[in-house]
Amino acid sequence: MNDRPALLAAYLESTSDIELLLAELSETQLESRESPDEWTVRQIVHHLADNEVADAMRLRQMLAHDSPLIVPFDESLFAANLHYDREVESSVATFFALRASSGALLEQISDQDWSRPGRHEEHDRYTVEILVQKNIEHDAAHLAQIQRALRAERTSS
Repeated sequence: MNDRPALLAAYLESTSDIELLLAELSETQLESRESPDEWTVRQIVHHLADNEVADAMRLRQMLAHDSPLIVPFDESLFAANLHYDREVESSVATFFALRASSGALLEQISDQDWSRPGRHEEHDRYTVEILVQKNIEHDAAHLAQIQRALRAERTSS
């Protein structure tokens, strides 16, 4: 795969801007949200960690099993039931540790493993490569959401 090195680099680097931003946030800023019906920055951080837990397991399932069933999770239920009002430090640590661990694993796999499939209820086609692409997109979307929430908080203050 010609784009594998670039995709892997993007996967490993996509958390950098999130890491820099989170390092500077106050408790007040963690409660910022873009609008009343959107998640707070705190909730987004917990969601990022939970998504990383799920995708770390999905990656390992696809590499270890033949076409495993990839079960989606309801992010709203996670937010409602997993105490997304708690401190963020453990979720921040989980997010970055799992990304580093999965990245180290991805650096070792073959081109054939890069194409290993899983059966995902929400996607017609799902492979290790697609999981990596979706993580990059997911990180970018939530980074932008955090930035919008912080801008909204500044303009309302």
